[in-house]
Amino acid sequence: MAERVSFDRIADVYDETRGLPPAPMAKAVSFLAEELQGKRVLEIGVGTGRYAVPLQKSAIEVVGVDIASRMVARGLEKGLRNVVFADGARLPFRDATFDAVTSNHVLHLVADWQTVLGEAERVLRPRGVYFSLFERYKGTTLADEYRAIVRSFGYQRTDPGLHERNFPRLVPPARVVRVAHWDEIGPAEKILEEMDRRLYAFMWNVPDAFHDKALAILRAEHGGKLLDRTFDLEVAFWNRDQLGPLARAPLPRGLTEPPRA
Repeated sequence: MAERVSFDRIADVYDETRGLPPAPMAKAVSFLAEELQGKRVLEIGVGTGRYAVPLQKSAIEVVGVDIASRMVARGLEKGLRNVVFADGARLPFRDATFDAVTSNHVLHLVADWQTVLGEAERVLRPRGVYFSLFERYKGTTLADEYRAIVRSFGYQRTDPGLHERNFPRLVPPARVVRVAHWDEIGPAEKILEEMDRRLYAFMWNVPDAFHDKALAILRAEHGGKLLDRTFDLEVAFWNRDQLGPLARAPLPRGLTEPPRA
């Protein structure tokens, strides 16, 4: 079986460190609730139900799948329902059973992400769509800088899979909607502290020596300073017939092919 990364180790702080500010979150949910009205939706990697819970409360039929029991338990506390414990690469659903499939901040953790997209294609109805939400930050993030630093040390495998935000570089979406813009300037120290605690999955397998050196470089550059965290929140949609080409597309320059597990 290909490598799987569970967020259970940070289930207690996941929403605190990954949650969107209330205003862009409300705009995203409002847009999706209108977009998905009357549709049956599958979320692969539903986790704590960041999007599924408010959509379910907006009368959208969302079915979630995940492998992380503690993450789902936190979601259940918030009102999450209709969850199946399953692997996204082996979905326990019949062909053509959903109108929409989504994954969000998940597939960079899955070495066989192409297989997951193939499964999404299989369970979608002929006119169905796959969609994903992601933040487009104004500048380079500390996470991006960290990845670049550890790569310079010779450590290439920060992510076993490919992040959904990179999919538009493989196959242009059928539609992209900017649902929110958020201006934020805040202390870099908050992010540096979270990185020091290894609260982000791309850090978990980085050797301690590389991690400590990377954090020292980032602290020297950003410690005590303000960080521009301005972003656009986008939703990208691919039609069902684009998923096969998306799964098979060669990675462009600048995207490292993840090792096969």
